[in-house]
Amino acid sequence: MSINKLEFSIPANNQKIIELYNKLKKEELDPKPVYQRKLVWRKQHKYKFIETILLNFPFPEIYIAPGELNTDTLVLKDQIVDGQQRLTTILNYIESKDVFSLSSIPIKKFSELIKSEKEDFLNYEISVRYLKNANEEQIREIFQRINSTEYSLNTTERLNAQWGDSEFICFAKQIVEKDLDVDTSLISYKILPENRQSFLDFFHDKYKIFSENDINRMLALQYVLTLLATICDGEYFARNNKTQFYIQNYFEEFVNAGEIELGLLNTIKFIDSINLHSSSYWFNKSNIFTLVVEIYKTDTTSIDTATLKRTLDDLEHQNNQYLLSQMDGSDANLQQENTRYFDLAKEAVNDKPSRDYRGQFISNILIKSMKP
Repeated sequence: MSINKLEFSIPANNQKIIELYNKLKKEELDPKPVYQRKLVWRKQHKYKFIETILLNFPFPEIYIAPGELNTDTLVLKDQIVDGQQRLTTILNYIESKDVFSLSSIPIKKFSELIKSEKEDFLNYEISVRYLKNANEEQIREIFQRINSTEYSLNTTERLNAQWGDSEFICFAKQIVEKDLDVDTSLISYKILPENRQSFLDFFHDKYKIFSENDINRMLALQYVLTLLATICDGEYFARNNKTQFYIQNYFEEFVNAGEIELGLLNTIKFIDSINLHSSSYWFNKSNIFTLVVEIYKTDTTSIDTATLKRTLDDLEHQNNQYLLSQMDGSDANLQQENTRYFDLAKEAVNDKPSRDYRGQFISNILIKSMKP
């Protein structure tokens, strides 16, 4: 699609916070045009942003465009193209609303500032580009380009772009990301360093569950998010259907983080104790997903690991036989319930009935491996 070029480049001008605040109060600025994103900053992010202004540090420019003229009130309402979260946070800080209404916050409240500090804050100059000659199509295109990346985003990359500050996502990143893409000063829950290293060793170094592409395209992150959501939900679900619910529900605080961290740590340590070969069939993504979920909710002290290892090794051998029989057309003479599991695991079918079947299959193995 061809986009018309702007007639002139858009210069940046400075406007004081007090000027923009008054425009918001008089409803001369629309902070929520239809193409804008939801407000998704966590409270720590908001505190840090206000601290930036209090320190007189700069932050990126905002974009404003002409909106509609109300012919009854004779007021022209401009629209915020980019900068919604920043300006809304400033307004809430001045008026002690939202997270700034809490009794205790890590920065001075606006009402606690002395006169000169209030003056400095209100006179802080923000770099603004006013898209006065842009039409609606151009404005939307500018917004998309400001917030775009160099290539098409997959589902998880889009979630991260919009909800990357969610405590749920930050928790998952601490489990799976070697190069942690998290500002740890802004998160509420930090996994203990030694535990984080245990997760990284398990998923990356020892069992190599994720490929480089899985890591680079955030597919490993999606996997862990789905794993965590399944554990939190207590049951399997189709694809990633409930993942975003937990990302949004645990945006400010992941209330079960400590319990989940300990439970996952005990789970991977137990799987380690089985002494399966690092290249075992059971460490493909589909199998280890189901193993982790089912072992997480099992009292592992009641399991005989030697019995469990023999069963898992035998099933791996049966799977190899089954694959060979499919290649040469022979009859592997295996139980149908086993071959169905092998098929579902191989195809990594992620609808709910398939996940439920794999879960029940592994659960039965664990039950049969219980100590007498």
